Amino acid sequence: MLFYKVRFVGTERWFVEELKVTFQPSGKTVMVPRGMSILDAAAKVGILIETPCGGQGRCGRCMVRVDQGGVSHRENIHLTQQQIEEGWVLSCVARAQGDLVVSVPAEAQREKGWAEEAPVPVSCDWPLYPGVRQLSLQIPAPSLADNATDLERLNRVFKEKWGIDATILDLSQLRELAKTLREGDWQLTATIEVRDHGNAARIIDISPGTRRRRLLGVAVDIGTTNVVVDLVDMRSGRFLDRVSARNRQALRGEDVISRIIYSERAQGMEELHQLVIGTINELLNELVEKHRIDNADVCEMVVAGNTTMTHLFLGLPPQYIRQEPYVPTANQFPVITARELGLAINPNAPVYCLPSIAAYVGGDISAGVLSSCLYQTDELTLFLDVGTNGELVLGNADWMATCACSAGPAFEGGGVRHGMRAIEGAIEDVRINSRT
Repeated sequence: MLFYKVRFVGTERWFVEELKVTFQPSGKTVMVPRGMSILDAAAKVGILIETPCGGQGRCGRCMVRVDQGGVSHRENIHLTQQQIEEGWVLSCVARAQGDLVVSVPAEAQREKGWAEEAPVPVSCDWPLYPGVRQLSLQIPAPSLADNATDLERLNRVFKEKWGIDATILDLSQLRELAKTLREGDWQLTATIEVRDHGNAARIIDISPGTRRRRLLGVAVDIGTTNVVVDLVDMRSGRFLDRVSARNRQALRGEDVISRIIYSERAQGMEELHQLVIGTINELLNELVEKHRIDNADVCEMVVAGNTTMTHLFLGLPPQYIRQEPYVPTANQFPVITARELGLAINPNAPVYCLPSIAAYVGGDISAGVLSSCLYQTDELTLFLDVGTNGELVLGNADWMATCACSAGPAFEGGGVRHGMRAIEGAIEDVRINSRT
């Protein structure tokens, strides 16, 4: 990166030289500093290029053609001499040294994943016990004879009607409390979190009058490759919808090891954290728009993912997961609020992360064991979760054992020249006619 010092009268300023990069066939352009990789330049305008190795120059999947301009890049075994002469480079190691026009072939671009629509199986007869509930409250109006504070009056009603000693509000709610009470003529609707706070209720949402919000929750499966969000009606327990998308973190590596390595770069962990939060928010907004609901109607979130994905979701450093003796920062995680992570739901909604079991056996397996009721069965049962990471649990009500391995390459073409993921164009079904 080049810096130029320009002298003005009485002062000096430094300027970074910026170059124009144009991508074809989309026609998108971006200004970048000299020396930025083509891969990073493409990401700035939303062009996601395949990088199974996390941009380390090892896989050869991120080839693009430089039609105009100059780049600096190192030699690579993935490029033939003919390809080099035609202008092909690996976008992760080719760095802009002038204005560029770059052609990105379709096979290099990351496409939306494909998945079959599937029912939501429930193996156990779970009782309906939502983690949040809504209450309608009538607060006695103050008078000269009873001029207790608004918060005291609210706490008094909770104590008298439900035996709850106190309420927990954040500062933003406390600032709105006086206005909310008076707008609703001392009636309000409160959404509270049903969890042990030492006989105190944490307020998620308060609104004036008797207008009741839709009480919704979301279950999020953060996979290494895909992210899935289910929308649930918390009053009835009814499943409403499911949406999914590619995990944007895959821009920085197909597997957890590549992402852990990337997280060790300067600002790498924060970037990966924001990429997965962005993926989830995109799906949340899709549900909000489709069902014509308000983001604040979503009052609870439960998250499951492998140990590395959970760490990156929470912004916890994952690097020691891959280093002997393979120790995560945590396997059990505190309940946090959506506001702390910037999630596009009610900012005070509790977010629960299912506990991991070990460095490579995460909360997604905890979720699978729970939902399949493996821990209640008398028969010896094998539970398999085959994805980018493969985990299995063998056991029954008396005991369980688990282990994990890498399964993604078998399904996604890792290290295979003509391998690919389950996207448009992949072979989905094979039929063999024995006569021909």
